[in-house]
Amino acid sequence: MKLKALSHYNGDRDTKFGDCIMIYDYRSLIVYDCGHVKHAEAVEAFLQSNWSITQVYIVVSHNDYDHTSGVCGLLEWLNSCSRYSVQVYLHLYLKHVDTIVNKVDDGRRNRESIKEAVLDEFNNIKKIIETAQACNFSVNDALIGVKVGDCIIVGPTEDEFTDAVAKAVDNRESDKIGEGLAEETVKNAASIQLSCKLDNAANILLCGDASPDYLHNLNVYDVVQLPHHGQLDSAKAIFDELQGNSYKKDYLVSDNTGSAISSGGSDKLVKYMDEENYDPAMNTKNGPVFIPSGGITTPKQQGVKLGDLDYKCWQRYYRR
Repeated sequence: MKLKALSHYNGDRDTKFGDCIMIYDYRSLIVYDCGHVKHAEAVEAFLQSNWSITQVYIVVSHNDYDHTSGVCGLLEWLNSCSRYSVQVYLHLYLKHVDTIVNKVDDGRRNRESIKEAVLDEFNNIKKIIETAQACNFSVNDALIGVKVGDCIIVGPTEDEFTDAVAKAVDNRESDKIGEGLAEETVKNAASIQLSCKLDNAANILLCGDASPDYLHNLNVYDVVQLPHHGQLDSAKAIFDELQGNSYKKDYLVSDNTGSAISSGGSDKLVKYMDEENYDPAMNTKNGPVFIPSGGITTPKQQGVKLGDLDYKCWQRYYRR
């Protein structure tokens, strides 16, 4: 498997494009988050250029719009092509509603009101599930141990993400987790984490905006995505957890966050890693990141013709 982390477009570093990471071989593509329509279009163009890929997996790490805004459009495009087998992986919160109700433990609210609150808090996830179901795509609960193609879900635990949901819907509770500037909202903290072995034998951990408190067994990975777009204090918490082994790792930063004050960004992290003599992180602020470098090898096909449905897919792409 190879990895490509998408970046900004046409030199635009003001737009908050968010995250989108592709993991692929010549048969399958895993899309980990899709935070903007431009990312969705880049994924579509990639598939148009790699016709041997027919299996597409989409993993949505958490509810925030800079990780979800391109997903529904991508699902609709995949459906219009009628040539892809598509599976979607995210947290199906309502399947765990009884656990969430017990954790909220509020005698004033019943099961149905908690369900409504969950759907309201996780509105982007709700829309993605509805869109995937309307396309008749498989929708799967992203629990630890679930395989996503050649990758695997490694976090958070069921207790961690149901606890996060309970805090999100309980106005008596803080919706924060962690300490100091590394503190995250519970929605971020419980981001779905994905592990995969790449063609260079590197074992990589993708973690969205997960709180370092929810990241486990960090020492087993060769490459770690630093969460929340390279936010310095989250990165420091990971370095502290790794202790002396932190210098033995490579790091991926998805800094596609734009220039807004609320966007995060990795400038402080870049400076810190230089001062502390870390190797520079692979950073999408500088353009797309490829691990390992190079493209994908597609078996040659002879006599391939575009059918009517494939033609429709191409026609929609080139009309843009």
